[in-house]
Amino acid sequence: MVTMTTSDKSPVPDSQIEHTVAERFIICRLKNGEMRVVRLQISLPLPVDGNPERWSCDVALAGLYPGTPKVPGVDSFQCINLAFGLIRQALEKFMEDGGQIYWRDGSGPLGVMDLFS
Repeated sequence: MVTMTTSDKSPVPDSQIEHTVAERFIICRLKNGEMRVVRLQISLPLPVDGNPERWSCDVALAGLYPGTPKVPGVDSFQCINLAFGLIRQALEKFMEDGGQIYWRDGSGPLGVMDLFS
């Protein structure tokens, strides 16, 4: 379990996604020991230019990585599935580089699969 002291407490990142359909908060310990609250988000998938065979949704790992990449898919189901895959891959890379992940209450550390089960 990790306990964040007053000096360690990072602010909750602002929402980067307007129409969120999935969201989770975690704590990440960076390789340098810095603790951050991270907001994982997936947006509502929408057809691209009204085409029912081209969809996209946005993904955010606010507090850990900047930006909101668009995840394309052939339908809304594939978009959401690929968005979860993108989050999983980003967190796996973060951990491979020496980072650690904890639940928002500080319990852990966790493996990436703990977040997806």
